[in-house]
Amino acid sequence: LTNLNQQLSAGERVIITGANGAGKTTLLRTIAGQLPPLAGQARLGASVRLGYLSQEQELLDPAQTPLQTIQNAAPLDQTEARSFLHHFLFTGDDPLRPIAQLSFGERSRLSLALLVASGCNFLLLDEPINHLDIPSRTLFEQALSQFEGAVLAVVHDRYFIERYASVVWVVENGRLQVVLQ
Repeated sequence: LTNLNQQLSAGERVIITGANGAGKTTLLRTIAGQLPPLAGQARLGASVRLGYLSQEQELLDPAQTPLQTIQNAAPLDQTEARSFLHHFLFTGDDPLRPIAQLSFGERSRLSLALLVASGCNFLLLDEPINHLDIPSRTLFEQALSQFEGAVLAVVHDRYFIERYASVVWVVENGRLQVVLQ
C-alpha cells in the first residue's frame, strides 16, 4: 500500500475490506509493530493500548480455562472474573471449561475478552468472524459492541460492515480509499 495517511479517533469503528492478497493483514501487522513499515511510520497515541487479534488465536493456552485466562490478565477475584466473562457471553459453567474444549466462536470471544481485560483501548482484528457460524457471529458481534475503544478490523462480510462500521477503508490497486458510512 502506498501514500497512507490515516488516523483513527477514540471509539471509531473502522473496517478494512478488499480483495485477498491486497495488503490488509500486512497493514494490521505493521500497525501492531510486527512488521516494519516499508516507508514512513506508524504511530500510536501516548495513551493507546493496542490489542491485536489475529486469525490464529495464539494468545490462548488450551490447557487453561476462560476464568484462569482472565484472572491472569487482570486483578479480578473469581466473582468479578465470571461477571466480566458474562459480558462476553460466557454463562453457567462455560468459564470453567478448558479452552481446548471451546468452539472456535467461544475462543474468538475469549480472545476479545482477554484483550479488553488487558486494558486495550484500540483493537486490531484480523478477520474475526471469518470462520464463525451465524449464531457464533451474532454472539461475537454482541460482545464486540460492548467495547468502547477504537476498532480497526479486516472484514469481508457486508452485513457486519453495514451494521458495525462507522468508516470503511477499501484496499484496491495498492491504495486505500476511505468510504464514510
